[in-house]
Amino acid sequence: MGYEGAGTGIFSVIVVLLIVLCCMFLMARPLDGGNSGAAVTVSTVNRDPLPADACIESDKWFEDHSGWITSDSVLIRGLRSFYQDTGVQPYVIITDQVNGKGADLSDGEAELYLEETYDNLFQDEGHLIFLFMEYETGQYKEYLYIGNQASSVIDEEAQEIIYDYADYYYTSDLDDNEYFSTVFEEAGQRIMRKTTTSKDILLGVVIAVSVIAVISVCGYVLVKKKQADAKEAEEKRKILETPIENMEDIELKEKYSDKKE
Repeated sequence: MGYEGAGTGIFSVIVVLLIVLCCMFLMARPLDGGNSGAAVTVSTVNRDPLPADACIESDKWFEDHSGWITSDSVLIRGLRSFYQDTGVQPYVIITDQVNGKGADLSDGEAELYLEETYDNLFQDEGHLIFLFMEYETGQYKEYLYIGNQASSVIDEEAQEIIYDYADYYYTSDLDDNEYFSTVFEEAGQRIMRKTTTSKDILLGVVIAVSVIAVISVCGYVLVKKKQADAKEAEEKRKILETPIENMEDIELKEKYSDKKE
C-alpha cells in the first residue's frame, strides 16, 4: 500500500472514531426526566458492596399505609435486587401523612420519625428507609434515612440517584408495584457502577486520535525518507550505468571514472 492509501485508511479510521464518539456522547448523557424535568445523577465512583455481616436481612421490606401495593412479589423483587447489588437492605414506607402531617411535615420531623422507625425495625446499621409520602395527587415528599454503616455505600451521591429515579418514574406508565420496584432496581445498578460520561468518552477518543495522528506523522516521515533514499539510489544507479563519455557534467565524469575503473 502506498502512503496515499495508508493516509486514506487512517483518515477513515479517524472519521469512524468521531462518529462513534458522537453516538456514545448521546448514549452517555444523563437520563432525561420526562415530564418531571429531572435528570438522574451520574455515579462518579466505583463502590464496594456493604459486607454481608453489616446488614442482617429482615423479612420486612415495606409498609403501605396508602393501599398502593397489590403485588408484594413485584415490589420485593426490585428491593432485593438493590440489596444484592449494594449490600444495603432497603425498607419502603408508603403513606399520605406522618403523625397527621402532610405538606406541612418538616425535614426535622421526618428525620425524627424515621430515626425512631429505624431503631424499632433494625438492630444493625446496614439498612436504609425510604419514605414516600404523597399527601395530594401529584404532590409528594421523599426522605431517606441511612444506617451509619450503610452510608459508606449510600453516600450523598447515591441518595441523589435514588431520589432522581423516584422523580423520573413518578410520571411514567408503571403501576405502583413496578414503580417502586424499578426505582430501586435501577438505582442499585447505577449506584454500584461508575457511569461512563461524555467526558470519559471524549478523553478516550482524543487519546486514540492523538495516537493515530502520531503514527500517521511517523509513517509519513518514514515513507518520505524511503522515497528520498530510493530516488537517490536510482539516480546513482543511472549514473553508474551511464558511459563516462556520455556524461555532460565534467565533475561527474571525474567523480565516477575512478569508481568504474
